Amino acid sequence: MKNSNTYDIAFWEKVLKNLPLAYKIWFEKEKEYLQQNITKNAKVLEIGCGEGRSLNDIINITENLTGIDHDPEAVKKAEANLNGHSGVKILSAEATNLPFKDEFFDFVICMTTFANFGDKKYKALDEMKRVLKNQGNIIISVFSEEAFKERMKLYKKTNFPIKEIIGTTVIYNSKWGDNFSEQFSQKELEEIFKKTKLKIVEIKKLNMAYICKLKK
Repeated sequence: MKNSNTYDIAFWEKVLKNLPLAYKIWFEKEKEYLQQNITKNAKVLEIGCGEGRSLNDIINITENLTGIDHDPEAVKKAEANLNGHSGVKILSAEATNLPFKDEFFDFVICMTTFANFGDKKYKALDEMKRVLKNQGNIIISVFSEEAFKERMKLYKKTNFPIKEIIGTTVIYNSKWGDNFSEQFSQKELEEIFKKTKLKIVEIKKLNMAYICKLKK
């Protein structure tokens, strides 16, 4: 980490290499869920792709993949990690203003990043819904109400630059502006999805998270 206000992909790489067991289990369950739900050759968009972890989890199912992130270094890293797959596109873009036409993707996925949107979460969901085909699915993975202890364990281990903790919402320094980290109960998720007029296919409990499958 370069300084307390620098919160880049290099920092996240260090975090990912030293994940507590609970996070490793969560990410493995995410991978299993994606492998079971993404269909062959589907057109998939990932919101907040980071270094490309989740895109790499489904590269054996489809290479018709697009990842967006607003961190230019994350975009570069994801491009490098998925180099050699001609169907994969990585773009610098905002979740609240997706540069795609309506009804463009079969799946829109947002793995862990949804926790960081704060008040932007509603606009981000509206955009996911807009670019999703009518018969498509949105898949979101997010901290559950039982995650706080594990979150704090990781923050302490990695010297997270925390500014403030309000309830279970952690506010930290970030040069990119996504300086919130939230967790949600199933009821809270249901209310959020209802507000954005998304239909819940399922909300499945993982170990410290929920994975949500949604339709228009």
